[in-house]
Amino acid sequence: MLSYDPLTKRLGSYLIDAGLLTESQVDVALSDQEATGMRFGDILVERGWIKRQTIEYLTRKIISMERELGEPLKSGLLETRYSKQKSKNRQ
Repeated sequence: MLSYDPLTKRLGSYLIDAGLLTESQVDVALSDQEATGMRFGDILVERGWIKRQTIEYLTRKIISMERELGEPLKSGLLETRYSKQKSKNRQ
């Protein structure tokens, strides 16, 4: 059984899972979003927490693929510098 549904997992969760944002940062961005009506990703970029290219990459390479598959990507299917470093640190 899936630990989450890729069709409903939000961008903030992906960024937390990737170690790019903290839960506190996501909470602040969600508050900003509610107050301003800005898009979540635009708020992250405006605050300087994430580059737009990072959001676009994540959306194109991971989120879209998971939603198309209907399940999480298998570990190691998509390697990034971050995932390689994380794997190396576990050894």
